[in-house]
Amino acid sequence: MQRTSEKSDWKSRILNNPVWQLTAAGLVIVAVLIAVLIPRKPTGKGTKGAVTGPAVPTVTHVLTGEGRGPLSLIDAAHPQSPEDAFACGTDCLPAGWHPASGYAIGGASIRLAPLAEMQLDRMILDYTGGNASYSVPCVTSGYRDFALQSSLGITPGTDPAGTGYLLSLSLCVPQGDGMTVVPLSNPLAQSFSAWLASHAASYGFTYDSGGSLRYVGLPHAFVMLRSSLSLSAYISALTEKTQTAPLSVEAAGSTYSVFFVPAEKEGTAKVTLPESAVYTVSGTNAGGFVVAVREP
Repeated sequence: MQRTSEKSDWKSRILNNPVWQLTAAGLVIVAVLIAVLIPRKPTGKGTKGAVTGPAVPTVTHVLTGEGRGPLSLIDAAHPQSPEDAFACGTDCLPAGWHPASGYAIGGASIRLAPLAEMQLDRMILDYTGGNASYSVPCVTSGYRDFALQSSLGITPGTDPAGTGYLLSLSLCVPQGDGMTVVPLSNPLAQSFSAWLASHAASYGFTYDSGGSLRYVGLPHAFVMLRSSLSLSAYISALTEKTQTAPLSVEAAGSTYSVFFVPAEKEGTAKVTLPESAVYTVSGTNAGGFVVAVREP
């Protein structure tokens, strides 16, 4: 019994010793720090034991054509380069006569960017239903190269029509045995003008009552319409939006993440997106690119 008592007293002295207590506390703190700070190997499980999914495959895209695209800003402060104007011109297609959609062209030389022409086809076909027996929407202007801009008294490189995405519409209405071109500001074109004001954004166009349409694409046309933003104001606002903090937009039944990617000195940029991402890219002619990713 005496040995047991002595052993118990020895343990008590050890445990009650301040040096031992401090040492033990220090060891506990070190163990906690190791557990918190040293990364552990992944176990393949998330919270509550759930297995996490595989990493999403990504692709890095090189963005080029900073001075071209539906959102390319062209004015006195952001002049278009001759190279970009030429590239836009070679990309533009003769608009021609489109009996399926039911719209006419005011001149054989009028050309439009392929995206603008395709969406114009869709829009006018939906308006006319393919029946243009009474009145025919008429494209009266499209792409303008530097020579045409100069002949019109416009400083070459400052005309947004140099993109091929800007166009003017009028309405051809029957008059006697022929047709007459009526501006959309004319009361005779009021119904068509009102329809465009309500529907143009669904096809990616901005519209003013004077008959000028600019193809900017989705979802940008909806944002500009809802916020009453000009293209320059919209681009300026987007420069604050990044891939990690984008502008979220709901348009035409889809949700989009829209953000700005600054261009490097060479006028190019890179963006990494999920391999399956559905997205559009446009140069801005104002220092970078706008990327719009449609959410799955």
